[in-house]
Parts: sequence; structure tokens; C-alpha cells
Amino acid sequence: MRGISRAATAFAIGLTATAASAETTSPWEGNIDLEFGIDSTFRADDPDARLTDTFGSAAFALRLRMTDGIALNFGATAEAVLDPRPATDRTFGDIGLYIDTLNLEAEIGPVTLTAGKFGAGFGTAWDTMPGIWSADLAEDYELAEQLGVGLSWDLGATPLGSLTLGVNLFTADTTTLSDSALTRRGRLTRADGGAGNTGRLNNVSLTLDGSDLEAAPGLSWHLGYRQLKPGIGDIASERGMVFGLAQTFELGNGTELTVAGEVARLRNAGGSADDADHATLGLGLARGAWHGELAASSRRLTLGAGGSARDTLVQISGGYTWDNGIDLSLGYGRFSEAGSRSEIIGLRLTRSFSF
Repeated sequence: MRGISRAATAFAIGLTATAASAETTSPWEGNIDLEFGIDSTFRADDPDARLTDTFGSAAFALRLRMTDGIALNFGATAEAVLDPRPATDRTFGDIGLYIDTLNLEAEIGPVTLTAGKFGAGFGTAWDTMPGIWSADLAEDYELAEQLGVGLSWDLGATPLGSLTLGVNLFTADTTTLSDSALTRRGRLTRADGGAGNTGRLNNVSLTLDGSDLEAAPGLSWHLGYRQLKPGIGDIASERGMVFGLAQTFELGNGTELTVAGEVARLRNAGGSADDADHATLGLGLARGAWHGELAASSRRLTLGAGGSARDTLVQISGGYTWDNGIDLSLGYGRFSEAGSRSEIIGLRLTRSFSF
């Protein structure tokens, strides 16, 4: 379930704008996320899907504060950039290195302006959903690796909690940065088409995020709208809405429960005649160093030619996090895609470093 079809893995990262602390003397800050994993599809209706993929990934993010309020953000990821070959086990194969973030950022009071390559806001499931594969289907609508400009406005405390408004104008990245080194994933071109691949800043996403609601401590929510103009060969603009909630409950005795859900509706998905409806729900339970997750998601395609198709995912996972930050998780998942069912077991070993 890795490769080009996944716009960003759990460890493919960009940088989130943060204000510089008065005590910080170095203009540099960043983080490195490392992941080792094994996914073994041991049962599948399609024999070509039965394989074991052993992989590693590394994501590097760097932020340079150039002057007061001005910063340069850089992010690069090394991971498998191609899908495994049918019925063929893979061990650390098809690793490519690509730049996912490269932009300038300016903070002007409560407003942050961004220009360059970035992830345009729309949806948060890949950040909020607990579990190993919980966001695999939702990542279909993530607006990663876009070129353009963005505005984030911290509206401060309101009766609806602390609110942040986001506005982004962008187009798909068709520069050399859309390709990868080591293993090439292929440079995106205008001829490839696809909603949002217009070469102009005529695609838009609008978001509103809320948290710190006095009546519901631990609750955060996300609301988004997007319109992507048709690329070459497409028949219509894609329009989408997304809404997500995440709630954390303190149950006592060091036990914490997280509930997260997100729904997205895309009309003329990808610039086609088809519509897509996504729904994802996840539960996470943590006590001390131990944690467990249960998640389910679905993707329903309403075909413009008539009929429909549904993909589903159910997964359960759990793990342990040591004091040094290393986390080991094991999981089991059941997938159904285009009527073909498969079962998978997986392992994740992760570690993050900040500097």
C-alpha cells in the first residue's frame, strides 16, 4: 500500500509555521523522522497482491529564520516511490529522494503568508487518525506538493474556540522537483492532466480549524472547501468539502482515549465525471507506554457512466513507546478494493529527532 498512490506517508512531512521563541539563539530548527516497516499481504483474492514489502523511510524538515518574521522552510523525503511488482517480495527497493517542501514564509502579526512548494490545506485525517493504515484511503484527497501561495490567519479566541482561517491558491508542481532522485517516480507534466494541474494559480482551498473550545476540552475540528480547475483532458472542475473532528478524553490512571473522524465529498473527482465520498473513523487508546488503535474507512465512487464502486479498510494495531522515543507497532488490516479482498499484517518501528 505504499508508493505513488500515497501522496504522503505518516512520515512524509512538511513544516508547520511556529513563532520563534525569545530564548532561541540559533536560526535553525528542524526534525528527522525515521521509519522501518514490513507489510505482508498473506491472503488475497488477487494472487498478484500476495507479497511482503520490507521498507524504510526518512523525512527531513528544516526551518531557517532569516530575519524577524521571515523564514525558509525545506522538507525532503526518502521512501519507496514505486509500487511493488506483482507477486514479488521487495526489500528496501525503489527508494527515491524528493523535495516535498520548499517555501518562504512571512509572519505579519496574526497572519502567516507562504509562497513556494507546500501542502495546501484540505483535510487532516493523515495527521489525526490513529493506526498504521487508517488514512490510506483518505490520502487520495490530500493536496500535497503544490506550488502557490497560502495565507493562515490566527483569529484568536472566539465563542467557537481558537480559530485559524486558511486560504490557498495553487497549481500542481510540474517542475523538476516533482520527480525524485535515486529511483525516479517520474516528473509530472501538464500533459498528464488531472484536476488542479493547470499551470496557473486558479485552484483554491479554504479551511477553518478550531480548538480549545471551553464547552468541550480536548476537541478540535477542521472544515474545508476546494475547487480544482480541469487539467488537459479533464471534463469538469473538481469541487470538494471536508469536515473532521478529533476528541481526546482523559479517563484517569494515565489512560487517554482519542476519537477521530472525517468525511469528504468530491464532485467530479480528479476532473472526471465520477463523484467520490470518503469516510474515516478511528479510535486510539493509550495507557503509559502502551497504545492500541482501531480504524475503519470507506471510499464510494459514483460513476458518471452509471453504477458505483466501494473500497473499504478495517484495521487494528497496537504497540509500545520506549522512553527514548522509539515506538514499535504491530497491526492487522482487511482491505477491499474494486471487489478484491486482501488481508495484511504489518510492523512499524519509528523514531523522531528534533534539533
